[in-house]
Amino acid sequence: MEKIKIYTDEDVAISVCKVLKLRGFEAYSTIEKNRCESTDEEQLEYATSMEAILLTHNVQDFPRIHYEYMKMGKHHGGIIVAKQISIGELVKRLLRLASILSPDDMKDRLEYLSNW
Repeated sequence: MEKIKIYTDEDVAISVCKVLKLRGFEAYSTIEKNRCESTDEEQLEYATSMEAILLTHNVQDFPRIHYEYMKMGKHHGGIIVAKQISIGELVKRLLRLASILSPDDMKDRLEYLSNW
């Protein structure tokens, strides 16, 4: 199965990307891509243009943005919303999700990492 590609917004620690890369994933951070000034919608569009799934701690805005996209018929590469937990626990849950869901499964999907 093809591995998911992860793009983290600025709320997610850059060390999450580093750990994912060590685990063989393509992972990019907002900081690495010099996109810290982008709006939430711009971050999601950028992740989608990279065929990546956006990983965020922003539980306030991204679920709303997801439902707005669906209502308007817009598409995105997927959103994973995660509470701020330890990096080890976050990565463990991401690995569990990635072992079951493919990039195609994640298209237009909103996942809460707490379910994994």
